[in-house]
Amino acid sequence: MDDQPKGIERRTVHCVLVHWRDARGDGAFPSLDAVLKRDLGNIGPSIFVLRVADGEGEPAFERVGESFAGEMPSDLTGQPVSAVPKGTLLEQAIDHYHTVLAKKFPMTTSGEFRHVQGGTVLYRSILLPLSEGRGTIDFLLGAANCLKKAEDA
Repeated sequence: MDDQPKGIERRTVHCVLVHWRDARGDGAFPSLDAVLKRDLGNIGPSIFVLRVADGEGEPAFERVGESFAGEMPSDLTGQPVSAVPKGTLLEQAIDHYHTVLAKKFPMTTSGEFRHVQGGTVLYRSILLPLSEGRGTIDFLLGAANCLKKAEDA
C-alpha cells in the first residue's frame, strides 16, 4: 500500500456526501441513478455500492471502485459483504452498514487499523442510503479514503 494510494483522494468522503445531497433534491434519499449519473470526476474509483437484500439477507456488492482492487483477491461484484477480506480499507468502510440501515441516515466513520498488507492505516469512510422510490433503502453508497501512518521510530 502506498503512502497515498493511487485513486483515493483525501476529500473523497466529503465530495460523495455533496453529490448525495445534491442528488436527493427534496426527497429523503436519492436513487442510485440520480447519484451515478452525476459527474463524479476523480472520486468514481473510490466509491462502492451495496445492494440491500430484501428480508434478512446481507447486502451484496453492486459496484466496487478500482481504488479497492489492490487489496482484493478478486472482483467482489455480486458477492456478499462477508466476502470482504479482513484488514482492508473496504472492510472498515462497510463495518457500520447495519447502523445506517437501522437509523436510515448517512454515517461517517474514521479511525486506524492494521492493514493486511502491513502498516497502520488512517481512514475515513461514509455510507449513504439510496432508495428507488418505494420508501425503502435499496442501496448503500459508500466511499473511503486513507493514508498510511508513519510508523513510530
